[in-house]
Amino acid sequence: MVSSPAANSSAVATQTTPTAAASVATPTLSAEERKFFAEYDLSSLIAKEPDDHEVMNGFYGPDHYRIEFALLEVRRDPANPAHYFVKGKNRFKKAVTPFEGDILFTQLGGQTPLTKAPEYYPAKDGKEYLAEVNAVNAYSSLGTFTLREEASYKGAGVFKGEVLVDFAVGDGGEIRPYCRDDKQNTRGGYVVFDGTWTNSETKQQKPVLWVQNIFEYQQDILRNFLIGERDPDFNPKYAKLGWDTYWQNEEWWAEPGQLTVTEVETAHSSADVAADSSAGI
Repeated sequence: MVSSPAANSSAVATQTTPTAAASVATPTLSAEERKFFAEYDLSSLIAKEPDDHEVMNGFYGPDHYRIEFALLEVRRDPANPAHYFVKGKNRFKKAVTPFEGDILFTQLGGQTPLTKAPEYYPAKDGKEYLAEVNAVNAYSSLGTFTLREEASYKGAGVFKGEVLVDFAVGDGGEIRPYCRDDKQNTRGGYVVFDGTWTNSETKQQKPVLWVQNIFEYQQDILRNFLIGERDPDFNPKYAKLGWDTYWQNEEWWAEPGQLTVTEVETAHSSADVAADSSAGI
């Protein structure tokens, strides 16, 4: 799934190709991997940005109905830098349920270099494109996750499975979401959670998969999921599966009394207008 790091990815230059995720209880990280996780905190790649409407979206159950996840707090374990504590909420249809749990990264590798540029690039531009994208220090990290819904909520259960994160490390050490090839690893989703939900009482199980970047994710779950090229949108035939409300920007994850993103934006806009007015603009 994840290739050995490219030659320019010196931090883990001897890593081998990760396969299935290792046991949570007995991760087998190399010394180089442990050093990498100690140096780079991946929480910002996974957590929802507090000043943004965007949440993770995905597919739940046998009919692949839309489900949303807001990972509101992702905190690295001081005792194990490959381990992260997670808190958040999910929304399925109109039901909002809090959860908490953890992520344990078990493997790290570099993204495979591209060998072919997109067809719309002329030959010369294609070579330049390949040189540019392959020069990026691009990584993928594979791990396991367990997210337990709050037991007091009706039908609460446990999400469990594998998580994969694609990212790049800049020359200054900054990290950002990055997928070199949308046919590999997260396939453009940047962060992919893939697993099952198990009802805590009945033990009924349902498949679930959600991603950070639903518009770039090359999914094979729903046919013709997106339509349009310049400004893609969801296929109207999937409105019945919950995708007709995507653009509503409901801040369903906000706690009572908490300032929402919309309220913050409105306050900033009002302050700017007042400042312009006082300046005579």
